[in-house]
Amino acid sequence: MGSTLSQPSSNSAHQSPSDFRDKVSKFLAASAVESENGATTTSNPSDPTPSSTTTTEEVTPSSDKPLESFSAIVDKKMDSRSGPWWWNFERSELPNPGSYDEMSQDAQIVLRQNLIEGLQFNMILPQTAHLATGIAFDMGAKDRPGQFGLLVNYFTNSLVVMSKFTPSDCAVNGRVFYRHTPNLTSKIQATIGLTDLAESKGDLELDYRGPSYCGQLKFAGGGVCALSYLQSVTPWLALGGEGFYQTKTAFSAITFAAKYFHGKDTASITAATFGPIFATYCRKVSQKTSLAAELFVDSRNRESHVQLGYRFDLKHATCTGVVTSEGKVAAVVEEKINPGLSLVLSGELDHQREDYKFGFGVNFGQ
Repeated sequence: MGSTLSQPSSNSAHQSPSDFRDKVSKFLAASAVESENGATTTSNPSDPTPSSTTTTEEVTPSSDKPLESFSAIVDKKMDSRSGPWWWNFERSELPNPGSYDEMSQDAQIVLRQNLIEGLQFNMILPQTAHLATGIAFDMGAKDRPGQFGLLVNYFTNSLVVMSKFTPSDCAVNGRVFYRHTPNLTSKIQATIGLTDLAESKGDLELDYRGPSYCGQLKFAGGGVCALSYLQSVTPWLALGGEGFYQTKTAFSAITFAAKYFHGKDTASITAATFGPIFATYCRKVSQKTSLAAELFVDSRNRESHVQLGYRFDLKHATCTGVVTSEGKVAAVVEEKINPGLSLVLSGELDHQREDYKFGFGVNFGQ
């Protein structure tokens, strides 16, 4: 080699390990320089004197450009933006995809309308900061009688209770939402028959929301137990599923689900092991306009249907409309007279069954 390590002198026989590592680093650096410059050396065991073509350089420490360690070189390489795509990959924060039941929520807001048949009147007024009471009147139609109900709602920061008592049915319908922690919420929906408790039924649901996932546990009437999970795998895609079991019939099934959400587009699809496939798509065209579509296919009997809908959120009104492949056309218009009063006009035309429904409603209060 063109550069050799000098023999230690008598006064440096007890040199420290750090001095020895510095000399080794300098020796390796000098060897690399000689290789780049094309310098050659002759190795003759009988003649220790280097040949005339050998180039020797004295390695002197440079204070303005110190030698880099291996860890420093790796750190510099990792900070570099050049290289293959996998080298420049950066982890991004994954959003919470929402619960399994909320996969098609954006499309359902457009497609699921609050249709009215006949005349409806709802009034609810706040009594205190946490309590509100009201009444609900439904005139009914030719195939169902009218109903009158008493409304009582109670709400705090962690508890919401909504109830309705119907004297004609002698039953109480209620929903309870309770937030145990910022991530855990329980929901109860029940119908209690005051004259016959055997007709009472209820559902219990536990909803846990993590940073990038959401899990649900449900217990429904009829001995149904369901467990669902939805996980964000990218900033715009979530995958999950649901499994349920019914104790009475010993029937069980699994549903696989996927949700796409990016910008103004939201799409979802679910496929169950017993046949049904359900897909939705919602496009927010502008701040006031939304379009939605829904497809249902049952592979068991090869039945399918499609729904197309729109929603316009105007300054003082909301207009929604739906057209189905079964020949139904429906529209609802809600006019907001003031923050405490709104008028609702709805209509549904079923050309296949020749069934036509129209209704008018008045909502008073907050």
